[in-house]
Amino acid sequence: MPLPSLAEPVGDQPELPAGWRWESFGGVQVGVPSDWGWDSQALRLDAWCIKPGNHPPAVARPGAPVPAVLCDIDQEGPPAEFLIANTGWTVGFDRTDKGDGTEVEGDRTTVRRDGAEVIIQAPTQWRDRIAATIHQVRVDDAGCPTSHRISTGPDLRPTPPVNVGTLRDVTSVSVCKYPLPDESSARMSSPRLLSSLRLDGAAAADEIRQIAAAPVGRSLDTPADCAPEVAHGDQVLVLLVRSATGTAEVTMRYAGCVQNGFDDGATVRELTKASVGPLITGPNRVYGGFPGQPEKNGMLLPHD
Repeated sequence: MPLPSLAEPVGDQPELPAGWRWESFGGVQVGVPSDWGWDSQALRLDAWCIKPGNHPPAVARPGAPVPAVLCDIDQEGPPAEFLIANTGWTVGFDRTDKGDGTEVEGDRTTVRRDGAEVIIQAPTQWRDRIAATIHQVRVDDAGCPTSHRISTGPDLRPTPPVNVGTLRDVTSVSVCKYPLPDESSARMSSPRLLSSLRLDGAAAADEIRQIAAAPVGRSLDTPADCAPEVAHGDQVLVLLVRSATGTAEVTMRYAGCVQNGFDDGATVRELTKASVGPLITGPNRVYGGFPGQPEKNGMLLPHD
């Protein structure tokens, strides 16, 4: 049985086709078949010529560094990067300062809504079906608000504070990834959600137990390695934990040189392999690795 949606759409929400799932970015949500995977937009769309060919269908988000590769090829007809033969079936996300609209070129349909851009590369019938699901949301299907105060205050801690070790009867955890201020986000009026996932039932309860069991400390911090204005990195996870006592917030910082760890507003705990793994899978995959030693605290963290 499908889990109940936590979404708060702006206006009517389109019906999700059977066997599909929701993916969100910024203030929009789009449906894709559930068997699609996830990928880096930098490699799938921006630098497609590094590995053109038969890629599995995937949702591609910005996040990984863009390789210094020029993929333009002189040819007649649509640009090569607009062809499924090079990029595979892909739904890509990005920010845009253009107004709302829809454009079609080659194998690509680009839909812009409320500052977010959805790039769809698939056969025409599939493009039309995917595009028909695109809509704006205030809170997405995973229960993540499309914006959070932490995006404009990277050192903010959860309020009110809570002792994560005291949370009981945990029913769900919304795992929301937000951008932290940088030159590009500073130009955006409202930096917004990058990706999200949701843990329910036993998986949610186990995740909170793992966080509570992590040692207190910040051994991954390396403040001397970063300028103060970028010391917190470019992204953060905010966990919305629903339990018998209501909804509590926990942040997970991992992308910079300071405040790394799980922070419930009262205590900061180390990032451990057991506690981190379920939070950075699927749409929340981290491209580019973590600070410090990749095996620190027993973690084998991704370094793409």
